[in-house]
Amino acid sequence: MRYVYSLVKQGESSLESIGAGLPSQTDQESRVKQVKRFLQSKYTDCELLFFPFIRALLAGIAQKRAELVLVIDGTDLGKNCGALMLSVVLGKRSMPLVWLVKQGNKGHFSITDHLCLLQQVKALLPTCSKVILLGDGEFDSWDLQEYASEQGWSYVLRTAKNTLIEDTKCDRYTLGELYVDTQIGHLLVENCGIGKQYKGCVNVLVWHEKREKEPIYLLSNLAWAKEMMVYYQKRWGIETLFSDLKSRGFNIHKTRIKNPAILHNLLILVVIAFCLCFIIGLAKPLFKDILPKIVRKDRLKNYSIFHIGKKILNFCVKNDTCFYTQFCKTLKHYFCVRF
Repeated sequence: MRYVYSLVKQGESSLESIGAGLPSQTDQESRVKQVKRFLQSKYTDCELLFFPFIRALLAGIAQKRAELVLVIDGTDLGKNCGALMLSVVLGKRSMPLVWLVKQGNKGHFSITDHLCLLQQVKALLPTCSKVILLGDGEFDSWDLQEYASEQGWSYVLRTAKNTLIEDTKCDRYTLGELYVDTQIGHLLVENCGIGKQYKGCVNVLVWHEKREKEPIYLLSNLAWAKEMMVYYQKRWGIETLFSDLKSRGFNIHKTRIKNPAILHNLLILVVIAFCLCFIIGLAKPLFKDILPKIVRKDRLKNYSIFHIGKKILNFCVKNDTCFYTQFCKTLKHYFCVRF
């Protein structure tokens, strides 16, 4: 757990910063080597370190909520690498569940990678959970839609205006040819075949709000247009997540690591640190005695749950010399003792 402690303390994801924050009397170079050995170890993986925690978290969310809303998206990381991540929406933010890291930018992931990520998250989900999958235009392949339907999941996926469809009258055209009444703001075309092969039977929504220059095109197996709109708006939770992992949180985008395997394992530490901040932010009433020392009362509502949790953690790390020991004792029950 000391690497997560150091990450929270330093607020940086570089190996040098994590090494510098370790509670050790050894020199800086030795501590950096410790971090590197941990990230290269065969024992450092999500199955051992992260999935036990996230399974328990998902089970708790499923008990309190009628559904699990999942979002898939990609982001750039490290030096010429991209991460494909799948997260669960919690309020206006989302929490990471599984991810893949490869060389190349975020748009270089194949359909096989998309399906691999979905298969990983399926193994984590509680049985009999209602699942809604959300994704941007990169994830509108028929293979992905078919996989989601086979699992009994609902989905809302964005697509392009040049997507070909075939309606129930066997008329064929692109989505960009459809006209939307500005008074209504949307047009729903049901039971369409899509793509050059006109596969499947999917509902298509053309959604054009007055304040937007261009319409949004959505593919879904949901029946109601309003339902598709409400769910798709939840997709933005993953954008705030990426900001929290990067510029507003732990600056993982600034690390110069170019090895995808090391970046993948570094993400384990960053994601655990994010989860801790988020959970502590949810439990902020328990820290009411120290909150006035961190944030002005009249500005408390201006901060997100994540930022409140991060400020509380930072305050504890910097002001309580016994916090490291308590940090490890408290959290080792929820993660892996190898930390």
